[in-house]
Amino acid sequence: MPGAIPLIRGFALLPTLRWLAVNGGSVERALADAHLSPSPITDPFRPIPLVHVAALLRNAAREHGPDLPLRIVSETSSLEIAMLGKVALGARTPAEALGRIVAALPYYCSHEQVSFERKPGQYVVREFFAHRFDRETLHILLQYATAMIDRILGMAGDPPPRFARIEIPPHPVHGVDHLGPWFGDRVAGTRSRGITAVIDDRIMERAFDKVGRDRLNPRKLDHRTPLRGGEAFSESVKFFLGLMIESNQAPTMKQVVAAAGTSARSFQRQLEEEGTSFSELLADVRRNETLKRLKERNVTIAAIATDLGYADQASFTRAFRRWTGSPPGQFRERTNELEA
Repeated sequence: MPGAIPLIRGFALLPTLRWLAVNGGSVERALADAHLSPSPITDPFRPIPLVHVAALLRNAAREHGPDLPLRIVSETSSLEIAMLGKVALGARTPAEALGRIVAALPYYCSHEQVSFERKPGQYVVREFFAHRFDRETLHILLQYATAMIDRILGMAGDPPPRFARIEIPPHPVHGVDHLGPWFGDRVAGTRSRGITAVIDDRIMERAFDKVGRDRLNPRKLDHRTPLRGGEAFSESVKFFLGLMIESNQAPTMKQVVAAAGTSARSFQRQLEEEGTSFSELLADVRRNETLKRLKERNVTIAAIATDLGYADQASFTRAFRRWTGSPPGQFRERTNELEA
């Protein structure tokens, strides 16, 4: 059963989209094939479905080669490797950088988990996704995460290979052979659904040549709710519906089920166990958004109906009467009189 809809900030996609653009790929087609809007480009801090982001990266790897995540990260400048790279710029060592990343991760991705521990002479870093991806997609995602960790280690000046050992779930077709040119004989497949990286403490604790200014304004994230939380699945669905409506997307259950990465039957059963349904949640989100937008006097009722995904204004008016007992125009006039 799903615990929450997996989400990630839109800027996680920017290095991949830039790489595709530079190397002759179609960004528009890549987004469309993964059921994503251009929001990662227009609003990079907006949360988007992790399942769709993973699909875009997997599709690109099918077209450009199974080691594509490593190539993307290696060919991207330090200032362009998204939020995690920018967090690392404010640290003094790779160990400190990873510590900052662990602290920032709840604001970045709802289902990505990273931990590391200090052992005699080495550090052990573990990373996994709390969502069950297929083997191919999981390998590509974890390869990208491995590339990010390796990139951070390289910022201290150590040449590759920088891992004493790296274990990663193998690609179902290519295994781990395509990772050999990057990590040599230090890479191995694992039956685990996450990566385990062993790194010498000499590398983890080596000081960066210079400490870069932290270019990520923490207020950009701190005023928002962390993406990772223990809320009920229904609350996660409501949050995602709100994001869709704010982006002027007409929500459907099919779209939300796809974002959750589950089946329609499992999706409905989970909501039933929490005493609700998709239609009830959508009505609740639409009602709250309607009441908010009615306060904006320059927005017409017809525009609100369209933005909220109603077939026509009459359908919207009927729904509004059920919520408040009066039509939206009359409700707006009465509210304006009270506030005058």
